[in-house]
Amino acid sequence: PSIPTPTTFLGARLLTPSLSLNFLSTVTIMEQLIPIINKLQDVTAVVESSPLDLPQIAVVGEQSSGKSSVLESIVGRDFLPRGSGIVTRRPLALQLINKRAVGGGVKEWGEFLHLPGKKFENFDDIRRHIQEDTDRLGGSNKGISNVPINLKIYSPNVLNLTLIDLPGLTKVPVGDQPKDIASQIRTMVLSYITKPNTIILAISPANADIANSDGLRIAREVDPHGKRTIGVLTKLDLMDKGTDCFEVLMGKVYQLKFGFIGVVNRSQHEIVTKLQMEKAKENESAFFAAHAKYKAIKARCGTPHLAATLSKILMNHIRNTLPTLRQRVSSLLQSARDELEALGDPRLGVSKGALLLHIINSFVLAFVNTIDGRLTTESATDELYGGARINYIFNDMYTRHVEEIDANGGLTDEEIQVIMANATGPKASLFIPEESFEQLARRQIKILLDPSLRCVDLVYDELQRIVNCIEINELKRFDALREKVVDEVNALLRDCREPTKKMVKSLIDIELAYINTNHPDFIGGGDAIAKILKRRAANAVEKGYGDGSGRRSSGAESIPGEFHQQYQSEVNMMKREAERDKAISDKREKKKQQQQKQNTPSDGKPAASFWNIFGKKSPPPPSSSSSPSPQSSQSRPSKSPSVAPPKMAAVPSVMSVRKKSERSENEDFQTELIGLLPQLATFPPYLQPLPCFSSRQKLSSRPTSPLSGRT
Repeated sequence: PSIPTPTTFLGARLLTPSLSLNFLSTVTIMEQLIPIINKLQDVTAVVESSPLDLPQIAVVGEQSSGKSSVLESIVGRDFLPRGSGIVTRRPLALQLINKRAVGGGVKEWGEFLHLPGKKFENFDDIRRHIQEDTDRLGGSNKGISNVPINLKIYSPNVLNLTLIDLPGLTKVPVGDQPKDIASQIRTMVLSYITKPNTIILAISPANADIANSDGLRIAREVDPHGKRTIGVLTKLDLMDKGTDCFEVLMGKVYQLKFGFIGVVNRSQHEIVTKLQMEKAKENESAFFAAHAKYKAIKARCGTPHLAATLSKILMNHIRNTLPTLRQRVSSLLQSARDELEALGDPRLGVSKGALLLHIINSFVLAFVNTIDGRLTTESATDELYGGARINYIFNDMYTRHVEEIDANGGLTDEEIQVIMANATGPKASLFIPEESFEQLARRQIKILLDPSLRCVDLVYDELQRIVNCIEINELKRFDALREKVVDEVNALLRDCREPTKKMVKSLIDIELAYINTNHPDFIGGGDAIAKILKRRAANAVEKGYGDGSGRRSSGAESIPGEFHQQYQSEVNMMKREAERDKAISDKREKKKQQQQKQNTPSDGKPAASFWNIFGKKSPPPPSSSSSPSPQSSQSRPSKSPSVAPPKMAAVPSVMSVRKKSERSENEDFQTELIGLLPQLATFPPYLQPLPCFSSRQKLSSRPTSPLSGRT
């Protein structure tokens, strides 16, 4: 009875045996989904609020609308409490499981989730236990409770189905019920039907106006389009004569996606007299078959059709929500595993020392991973984190600050002159004292100490920040241990900060102890002067100057007199190189013209091409009247003309290069470095006029050396 006939799904078409077998297997697989959802419902029932939105069917309606009678008709047994007023005062999670007894045992029985393993073979005992458990939490005087009762009913006469029976909507409190009983019940009902995966089974009495149905009204609040609402009309046999709800059942009055289904429950007299469910279903079928209007839709009415429709809708709904549900279950499972891992390895519980060592190792690993960039956090995409911030301190902040330091900052000409005078002592200054240079260099090197120590402090602060931000699962349940670990690591960092600063100071002291003038980066005075003079000479030759007029030549005005001869030598050398290059260029051009002249015959005709020689017959020999020139007779055979091969310039046997003064690789490298400097004029003073050594100004109290004005 749980498997619909093929004609139900395919109309009048008949299925082949193979298709029928596939169809039955598909239906069987779909029916297995409901027990799986039931198991999930049992698991989530032990928590206060279910983390899963499970597919289920919630039964809503006003009091005395016939909700309990509909559920008993679906089950086929009397098992719910009966009485006047509010009877269902706690949510009842009813799981119907189609199962046959094995070995001739009991055919039908019930089990409560809070009483595992105990079978209730008598359904009167089930009713009695529901009443007792309801009174235990809700009181014996019509109080309500939102704690559900989970009941499983195993029977071969039911379909796999899960229903949630909710308390009936009421308006007036009775007995010891609080004054806001209506709002409490409404809130409880909304907490179930608001979930998107809940199918709403709205029960409405047919002998009342459908517009006043409390069940349909509250269902429309959460499902305004009726996409997950099923309407059920009860008490069709109690309607006044001459009235019917045929238009409602046909969906012409109130539209729902799943439509309306009409049922006829047992009357109160039949319940008291304990009319059998089989007889009640026969009376229901006879009512629809005998009614003038309902007989046309009798296949769509009745409790059996309602049970089959609910089972089919629930299976399809589970199938549609299964991917999302599976993803949610996987996420919750991973979260539970992480929480379990945070509680620690149970194998380490016997040894506290092993557990402590494991926690410390995990903290150290997280610290190292954070610095190395292997620890991913939520803030990793918003800002620099961990080792990246330390790298930023070194390569951006510290480097930029050092590059902004002016090498001559804080030095004036007067200070330089005083230092030079002090270095010479009582003697007159003939050359630049080396001691004065070293004093000035040490003074400027000391400027690097403060930013270097500041860099140490910034790195120390960042390491402390990393320590305070580390969160590992092993330390989440040990707050005191975490504070102790953080304090110890911070103390260790504090102990290492001072030795680090001492090491930085030692590095600066090492630089102060010895001024290495042999370093490739050091620009000596001779190299700088030679480079500048050579560049000035090249500019002068290019502009056509360098005629030997000395200071009046271009670029020589600001050169001191003692360097003028060297400058003129560079100019002459540049002129010789330019003349040699020009001679070579003229020679190449002359050879090119000669080759072009040789490729042209003496008669003025173009030389025979490759295709004229090998593609056509040779022309007749020239007549005797024509007298070929000696050049043409020598360059061309008498039988046929030929193409003169181009002449390539011979490679000279001896290749001479301009002699250069012997210089060390270090000096050549220093000279090249000068050309790479972006503002060469700021380093040597000879590119600019020296006002302190102007020829119009007397130098009475200043040294005569041209290098004494600047460093």
